[in-house]
Amino acid sequence: MNRTRIPFRILALSAVLIACSRTSVIAQSGVSSALSGIVTDATGATVPGATVTATSISTKTQQSATTGADGAFLFSQLSAGIYRIAAQAPGFASTAQDVTYSGEPIRLDFTLATEAVQTQVTVNAHELYPTEPAHVDITPEQIERIPSQSVSSPLSSLITLTTPGVSADSNGSFHPLGDHAEASFVIDGQPITDQQSRTFSTQISLNALRSIEVREGSPQADVGDKTSMVIVAETRSGLDQRRPSGVVSFSRSSFATTQVSGNVGFGTAKFGSFTAVDGINSGRFLDAPEPAALHANGNAQNLIERLDFKITPQTSLQLNTSLSRSWFQTPNTLDQQALGQNQRQTVDTFNVAPSIVHTLNSVALSQTNLWVRQDKIRYRPSEDLFADTPATLAQARRLTNAGIRSEFTYARGRHTAMIGADWRHTFLSEQFTTGLTDPAYNSPCLGPDGSPSPNTAYIDPSQCAPAGLTVDPGFLPGLLAIDLTRNGQLFNFKGYTDIKQEAVFGQDSIRLRNVTFNLGLRFDNYNGLTSSSEFQPRVGAAYTASRLHTVFHLAYSRVFLTPYNENLIVASSSSPGSTAGALGAVDSAILKTGRRNQFNVGFETQVLKLLSLSGEYLWKFTYGAYDFDVLLNSPLTFPTQFRKSKIDGALFRATIAPTHGFTGYLTVSHVRSRLFGPETGGVSFSPPYSNVARPDHDEGLAMNLYTRYQIGSRGPWVGVSYRYDGGLVAVAVPDYATALRLTGDEQGQMGLYCGATFANASNPIRSCGAHLGATRIRIPPAGTENDDRNPPRIAVRNVVDLSIGQDDLFRHEKQILGVRLDVVNLANVNGLYNFLSTFSGTHFISPRSITAQIRYTF
Repeated sequence: MNRTRIPFRILALSAVLIACSRTSVIAQSGVSSALSGIVTDATGATVPGATVTATSISTKTQQSATTGADGAFLFSQLSAGIYRIAAQAPGFASTAQDVTYSGEPIRLDFTLATEAVQTQVTVNAHELYPTEPAHVDITPEQIERIPSQSVSSPLSSLITLTTPGVSADSNGSFHPLGDHAEASFVIDGQPITDQQSRTFSTQISLNALRSIEVREGSPQADVGDKTSMVIVAETRSGLDQRRPSGVVSFSRSSFATTQVSGNVGFGTAKFGSFTAVDGINSGRFLDAPEPAALHANGNAQNLIERLDFKITPQTSLQLNTSLSRSWFQTPNTLDQQALGQNQRQTVDTFNVAPSIVHTLNSVALSQTNLWVRQDKIRYRPSEDLFADTPATLAQARRLTNAGIRSEFTYARGRHTAMIGADWRHTFLSEQFTTGLTDPAYNSPCLGPDGSPSPNTAYIDPSQCAPAGLTVDPGFLPGLLAIDLTRNGQLFNFKGYTDIKQEAVFGQDSIRLRNVTFNLGLRFDNYNGLTSSSEFQPRVGAAYTASRLHTVFHLAYSRVFLTPYNENLIVASSSSPGSTAGALGAVDSAILKTGRRNQFNVGFETQVLKLLSLSGEYLWKFTYGAYDFDVLLNSPLTFPTQFRKSKIDGALFRATIAPTHGFTGYLTVSHVRSRLFGPETGGVSFSPPYSNVARPDHDEGLAMNLYTRYQIGSRGPWVGVSYRYDGGLVAVAVPDYATALRLTGDEQGQMGLYCGATFANASNPIRSCGAHLGATRIRIPPAGTENDDRNPPRIAVRNVVDLSIGQDDLFRHEKQILGVRLDVVNLANVNGLYNFLSTFSGTHFISPRSITAQIRYTF
């Protein structure tokens, strides 16, 4: 394994930044100067010692700041929402302004009058600071009230249902802006770039979050690695909660699903504690490959603790810890259920993340984050290996990531500047055992009906013609060594490695009247199975048309991409005796780093303070683009790499501000993703893509519509959510000739029919003299399929969810009892997420599911 020394200049600069800034602020985490300003009197003189209070309209929590000698105040941390900002000082009348904070820093100045005059104004944050990339703010009400379409991954479901440009996939996986799962999470400043779907890791519980911001515009200099989408989340705090308060809820749903959750926060002005726990048990924990959930039980438990301690008014410590465990069965197909397949998986995750924030003065602050995080995956086969089909698999995988990040931010006058450094060390351990158990999976011969022959006596294509059979073009001779039905042996693999990554970055936002320039530069160094580094300019400009209440922006970003860590060692094995050689792979090569040129243009506007509109168009040109493949149609997936990709797309979102009890939003997106061969990295068991093709995470059109109405401020409410999916590409069935060779169960999954006859597990369709079609997959007519222009796709889905609740059913002092009813997939649409996907196989969306919840708030 090659290793290179970390450049001395990188270490030196990192040390200087950390030492000089003492701590850092993560601008992308929402810990930068959320709200700042100056308090003056009527003559323009500054007012030192004034008290400025920020009160959340929804939660009633308060934060206070005192102006310094220069009259300046600063709030370093606010969650998205509406706040009443009040300023008062002895001898002056108090004044207040309402602001809508959406994650972008707000500049707010107060003028105190000596007479008893009070003013109240409404300010919209996005009009005041047009330097943020395109983003979506998910409000606390949406976090709480939008029903989840995924039992095991509610955070992924929430992002999919609120954000344009997101293609939904199974088991909590989603594809942002045409890329395969290329999303980063930032939790209280801690970056997490590893995949967070249920089969890879454990997502943070919504029970612990108070705000979420989804950034999908041009990445700024402080963001690296997985940049297509950055999900910035802030956990709840117990600071200033003199009386313990929290929520306990219990729900019961379809598929014998039971969920219990609770949280409590308490503290003083200097100390705070917030604890969140939840557990779920379900008979349909993962999305199933059949309309009915077979062998799909699962459960998960989460414990999250956040401690805050204010050492001084300028310095705060924070410690986040979490522990999660999940156990679940791998859902079976009808064929697997008949054999008694019993594959199971466990995921254990822990996270420890201390941080320190220091406010130097009214214009400068800093933060340092440290963390260690581990995902431990165990996949267990059936007790009888031949009950597993088409292959048996046992796996143990561990991913441990440790790091430190330091950033310093300075905001004064026209400039908002930041510099920072980031160091991460990832340890990978991968072990697995596998072997073929289905004699038809890799048969050298096809029977008279065109399906693979299950006769285990056939081990060479030369045996086909004498037996009156034809040669199977998909036969891989290399797999005979592990074909247990043909005297093969189990294949065992063990691999270990570590990856070091360093980054330094700087950026300055310069505002000149109505124009704001963003000038940034980032340097990344990657030292893993390969070594590489890159300077990345990030530049942009925004123009504020004040009379139109509109901001126009454009940006260019150079992005340095690194391989996915999940099963990276398996994917990069290319030496003799490696996985690729032993399993008869079509091709194999070590994955390398990639580069991207990204361009963004867009706008954001406000109409009558009731409606906000935003639009974005993006182009991404990637050299060394990543995708995923699957090992022997098993749950073991791993990254692959292609020569290049081209992605472009349009995003639109309209948001209605709360008015007369109504609120809601509409998102529409069109994204086009194209992969260009050949495959240049990873192990490939599938036939190579054509020169240009649409990957199976390409989706042309997606739309979300959500509206909610509430009677009064405490009355009952009803919410309706609508999701349109144009359908992911189904690369496994380019034509009906291919569909006719599938098993009866697979044909039944896709809804294949001949005339009035539908295929099922016991009655496959091998030929058809009538009309041949499929209800769940759109297969192009014969002779019209084109991997780029006209690929097969999953059929269009239209899904409606309904939620009804009364949060204030009973109230006594600080104790409140509420109830809620959710119906997911109201019309009981029978649709697919994917079909024989190279990433995850076949999965159905959830059938109609009804959930009743009771909630106690204290």
